Amino acid sequence: MNAMTASAPTLEQPPFTISGYGRTYRLTEDEFNAAMHAADAVAGASHPLTTGEAAEILGVSAKTVARLLDAGEMPFYRNGTAGHRMVELRDVIAYKSKRERRHNLMEQARGLAYRMGGYDIPDETANGTAK
Repeated sequence: MNAMTASAPTLEQPPFTISGYGRTYRLTEDEFNAAMHAADAVAGASHPLTTGEAAEILGVSAKTVARLLDAGEMPFYRNGTAGHRMVELRDVIAYKSKRERRHNLMEQARGLAYRMGGYDIPDETANGTAK
């Protein structure tokens, strides 16, 4: 069997394409993430964190970080034979920025809704002064 018959084309294209050295590589998301992790490590840009270290940056518990990782909110990989979750510092910072932007937008939306009369509560209740 030659190389052409061994790798028959599939209908679904992998989501990532990388070109270099006159060749084009089609990668799945997992292959792309592994390639980027390896490239960062070679370039010295990699800064892996444990879930506990990521939790300190985000101001949440390590269990919450584990849940975020398992939910796909941030990319991660498993380290060593124990398989501890590891996340890159840049991904934690990106997630924190996204979370802060979302919070600020929600606060602006709440303020706008309040000013437009979107809440049917007295001002005292809205300010936390009503009993």
